[in-house]
Amino acid sequence: MPEYKKQHYVPKFYLRFFTVEGSNKYIKLCIKESRQIIQKVDLEGQAQESYFYGKDLEREKWFGNIEDKTADVLNRVIQSRSLPKNKSVDYYWIWTFMLLQAYRTRANADEYNEMVDVSLKTVMRFEQQFANFEFDKHFFAYDDAIEKSLSILLKSLPIMMDMQIKLLENRTSKELITSDNPISKYNQFLEFRKFPYSHTGIASKGLQVFYPIAPDLMLVMYDPKVYKIGNKKQFSNILMNEEDVKNLNRLTSLHANKTLYSTDNVSDFQFEQILEGSNKFEAQRKLKTRQFNPVPIDGNTESIVVQNYRTPYMIKLNLSFVKQTQHAKSYQLSGYYAELRDERYRNPENRPTF
Repeated sequence: MPEYKKQHYVPKFYLRFFTVEGSNKYIKLCIKESRQIIQKVDLEGQAQESYFYGKDLEREKWFGNIEDKTADVLNRVIQSRSLPKNKSVDYYWIWTFMLLQAYRTRANADEYNEMVDVSLKTVMRFEQQFANFEFDKHFFAYDDAIEKSLSILLKSLPIMMDMQIKLLENRTSKELITSDNPISKYNQFLEFRKFPYSHTGIASKGLQVFYPIAPDLMLVMYDPKVYKIGNKKQFSNILMNEEDVKNLNRLTSLHANKTLYSTDNVSDFQFEQILEGSNKFEAQRKLKTRQFNPVPIDGNTESIVVQNYRTPYMIKLNLSFVKQTQHAKSYQLSGYYAELRDERYRNPENRPTF
């Protein structure tokens, strides 16, 4: 097999944190759709596709360099059960790796192309030349959707600099699971406010990002203006209870694309419970289109604004370690179709340039 042909969108070093006892090569797998459970599968074939990032190997090698550094940092986190010093170089390796993981998977590529397809067809429907076009028989997509998605993320990283990371610890009898799309995004703040549009955009106020890194450890990235997690100087040893673990495993299941992973300490019955708990929410997340009234530009031209947004999962998430800040409690929603962490970005003149 050619070198670098198998390109993993969830790194093997990460999946090793969940391998079955006595092995660093095998992991337990649950297929989401069929609920088939396989007790031991080789890591080599998991969360990968042939030339997923392209045959030129440029992006694959770029990820490889980042993974080499981050693997060392995360191994130290797991061994010490503590985060690197806040805003240190190692801290930002974790910060960067979490965000990249959220935008490098098959699930993200499929979501990006769904947005492309819906957006293009929405525009085409306004053109008379496509009046007889059979939209249902065509799907518009980029072959390099991941590259385009990552490009947007990398240009947007400055918007994420205000997000804080802390380390949660699971000392319960139940283990955390992971998946082929291991980052879960949520927004308890906007859920509580019953905000009807997108909750988990890069700039969303109240954004939360969860990333299990071991059966007993999870990273959380969050909006510190909205949430209190531990005290100001406490970045590690923040305990989860059993209900927290159940809810976070449910989120992992919802965000999974096709497969869930765990150690062999997670029973088949526990997987069935996790899937049973998440299935009733699966239909919540949909791509929706909102069209605004045409605005005349001149006698022959109108401008039509169309907003595409993805409805969020809303599972009435309640986490014992999360409290809302006084700012969040007193905050009045802006009335815009996106609720932003930094209100300056509502004004186009103040939006950052990259």
